[in-house]
Amino acid sequence: MRVLITGAGGFLGGAIRRRLTVRGDMEVLSAARTDLTDLVSAASAIASAEADIVIHAAGRTHGSADALQADNVLATETLARAIAATPPARGLILLGSAAQYGRSLTRDLWRESDPCAPLDAYGASKLAAESVAFTAIRRVTALRIFNVIAPEPTGAQVFSNFLRKAAAAMVGPPPRHIELAPVTAVRDFIDVADVLTAVERVIERQVWGEPINVCSGVGRTVRVLLEATAAQVDGELVIAESAGPPPALDWSVGDPARCQALLGFTPSSDLTALTQQAAAWVRNAAKGGADA
Repeated sequence: MRVLITGAGGFLGGAIRRRLTVRGDMEVLSAARTDLTDLVSAASAIASAEADIVIHAAGRTHGSADALQADNVLATETLARAIAATPPARGLILLGSAAQYGRSLTRDLWRESDPCAPLDAYGASKLAAESVAFTAIRRVTALRIFNVIAPEPTGAQVFSNFLRKAAAAMVGPPPRHIELAPVTAVRDFIDVADVLTAVERVIERQVWGEPINVCSGVGRTVRVLLEATAAQVDGELVIAESAGPPPALDWSVGDPARCQALLGFTPSSDLTALTQQAAAWVRNAAKGGADA
């Protein structure tokens, strides 16, 4: 099987590429960002790759509404239309986001059938990208990924920022204060390894035509996650919240029932192994900083 990945140089795209490459039963290829600028270029890249599956991991998480529209919505539409224009039929896996849902007044677990009302331009762009893909082709699955974390800092997510600041604080003497924006929001945190499993299961089971939450169904505050990691660093790390308004999105937890039913697994809510690995990264990074 041949798999073409867009955004293979990014956090999730790179992790997917590494995971699929070591399997041995897939030939993994990468598409350049320039391949998504117009329909002719995208169709040419897909035809040349002779891909059976396209995984769309390219996109933008921050920026202006226009930039998000271009990189998330228009690029996805171009890709989906190119797939439709280059037979035989190919499958498309989209990496979506829990930001598509918006705020819950009832705090019931988000289901894929629930109406979406994103709070920001990013969530709106991911929802629009999903819509144009389902309109263009039938063999598409959208993975609505909740708050994915990794044991090493990647990107600008709060957990990554915490790890960097913790490593820097460990170089100095105790007490070691880490100042962060308010960490009271409740999130459904997901190990990046479970995202990779979800992608593999879609391919193996040929699950098409559905949005699927990639979530555990368990919420915890950001502070709980950070303190669990700090406790394992054993460096007297003190998390201090700066003054400021609470997060606009105060709660986001998903229902994993469809993931279990269609993909045969539920992402784990036990993040002990990940926080242990993250704590080890902090210690090692601090040691490197002290030795520098």
